[in-house]
Amino acid sequence: MPEKILGIDIGSNSLKVVQVTRGFRTSQVSGYASGKLPVDGDPTQVAAALVELISEHSLESDRYLVAIGTHSAFLRRLSFPFSAERKIAQVIEFELEPGLPLSVDEVLVDFIRTEQKPDGTQGVLAAALPKGVLNPLLTALQEVGIEPEVVDLDGSVLTLMASELKTQLPERVVILDIGHSKTNLLYHHQGFYTYLRSLMFGCNNLAEKVADVLGVTSDEGMNHLFTVGLDEQAFSSEQMGGRENIVGEVELLAKEIELSLMAAQVQDDQFLPELVLLSGGGSIIKGLAEILEGSLGLQVLRLSDLETLGSFGHLGGQSSDVPVFAVAAGLCLRGARRRGFNFQAEEFRSQSPLVKWRRQLSYGLVALLLIVFSWFASVGVDIYTKKRRLDHLNQTVEDVFRRAVPDFKGSAQASQYASIVRAKINELSESVALFGVGARHHSTVELLRIISQAIPTGVDVSINQLTIDSDNVRVSGRAGAFNTVDEVKNRLVASRNFAEVKITGAKAATDGKGVQFGLDLLRRQLVGENL
Repeated sequence: MPEKILGIDIGSNSLKVVQVTRGFRTSQVSGYASGKLPVDGDPTQVAAALVELISEHSLESDRYLVAIGTHSAFLRRLSFPFSAERKIAQVIEFELEPGLPLSVDEVLVDFIRTEQKPDGTQGVLAAALPKGVLNPLLTALQEVGIEPEVVDLDGSVLTLMASELKTQLPERVVILDIGHSKTNLLYHHQGFYTYLRSLMFGCNNLAEKVADVLGVTSDEGMNHLFTVGLDEQAFSSEQMGGRENIVGEVELLAKEIELSLMAAQVQDDQFLPELVLLSGGGSIIKGLAEILEGSLGLQVLRLSDLETLGSFGHLGGQSSDVPVFAVAAGLCLRGARRRGFNFQAEEFRSQSPLVKWRRQLSYGLVALLLIVFSWFASVGVDIYTKKRRLDHLNQTVEDVFRRAVPDFKGSAQASQYASIVRAKINELSESVALFGVGARHHSTVELLRIISQAIPTGVDVSINQLTIDSDNVRVSGRAGAFNTVDEVKNRLVASRNFAEVKITGAKAATDGKGVQFGLDLLRRQLVGENL
């Protein structure tokens, strides 16, 4: 049995619907219609107008697909080191959240994979649609018996147009869908979404300028746009100066297009678009394409100018119908395939509290595992480092012992070395370093004197630990303030008795009183008169 699909394009001041009847092998347009929406109409009024339009033209269908304004969503371009949709879906909200003016709980997020970059990363176009925009509309539609299978952005649907017309289009094309108050810009490159933006420009901008020039109302200015156009012959010689203001408005649109391409990093000649294709109601304004072409320096065509239009060619006998209904028809071309955003997709719907709780629990478990792993890794590294240090110190003690008592035969425990060499140590000159007879260093007593002199008189400094080896002196203690530690360091540097002085740690004491600090002093060898 044939299936009927209805594509619904909800604009700022009008509704456009296209019905496609799909059989086993063929699909064809079986009806389309448009209707006005009240100014600043709420979702209830939109739903009521839609039901009336469907009933009036007998367009009741089996499936409904809806496109809403791209300007309602927040769009971001992101990159990921993986391309699997499931992995991207797991992290997309966290990547998108810092750039959103709303909490991630207040939006519905979806994404489209774009091109893979030369460095292997996967490009993604992400969109966040506020729930405050979507939920009231869905509620209103459900109340009148319409439950959309797909909710997409009208600008996103333009890529379906590019795919349908790919034999007529170059690899790099900008599609401009010009509506009543907004213009959607899509840069389509080699079959991929590359950049999507909603511009604050529409037919009403031009209508107001025309109304000013002709001295008529805005509605009459809009009618003039679509019946006469912007060609020079449409204005009298006295009105040519006013026409320049209208051309200036189009040139502002051209500037916005150029800025959008810069934002999309389309700056090299090899990536510049080869064609600008106009769709939407604004595309049928006479003279608009020619003015844009002169301003951009790029070829500009209307959708209705193409030789073949594929499925779009079934939209009646009037060429003006094709661009006006392009978004609604594009939705029908999409069908159930994932070729755009879908804020009704199961994975992006509001989840139940149980599912959210389970997701939060999984995040907590992952975080706990990372903490435990980090703790074990830290302990392991600490144990390994301390063992290496202990082995080094034991070897140093044994080396000193062998130098101090060269005639000693046999073996001894490290704890016995002190008693064996105590008498030898007392015989050493004060000028000989405690570690290393051959290394010409200050004696231990001299080191203590130098360090004591470096502590300013009257300040609160206490030394808790002093460690001396053949090359380094390590000091740890407590001071009254951080600047006291810096002063001690600077005085040690100024004494010129150490090759290097470093603060290895300075932090507030755990009891809140003063600062715990550590100093690492590299011993300087004595030469010449300093021996």
